[in-house]
Amino acid sequence: MAEWNLSSDQVTLEQKPRRRSPVRWVRDNSIRIAVVVGFVEAAFAWHVGFRLMWLVGVLAVLSYLYLRRRVPPAARRPLWVVAMSQAVAGIVVPAIFGLFFFAAIVGALLLVIMVLVLLGDLRRT
Repeated sequence: MAEWNLSSDQVTLEQKPRRRSPVRWVRDNSIRIAVVVGFVEAAFAWHVGFRLMWLVGVLAVLSYLYLRRRVPPAARRPLWVVAMSQAVAGIVVPAIFGLFFFAAIVGALLLVIMVLVLLGDLRRT
């Protein structure tokens, strides 16, 4: 039965907060999920020794682009998360190699400079 306001006081009606469904949670957090899963997958691939994650990432994104109009809307977001996580993993693994390569170059340049300083010091003594 409805409650009636018989007094002259104002009544503020508040809507109950909607119950959050798992689908809404996945939609709201899909980028975070994809990035975290991508980093974990890249770390695992690095640990195992699988170095061709960029190829897996490219294939996953191309597969998603081919399938996105052919799957029901409810499956589209999870497929996007999978493709994005593969793409992130495919970017991170070569970036790790690039960072190691860059660090090796910087280290080698520092060693060359130190060798020159040592040769200069040898000449003074």
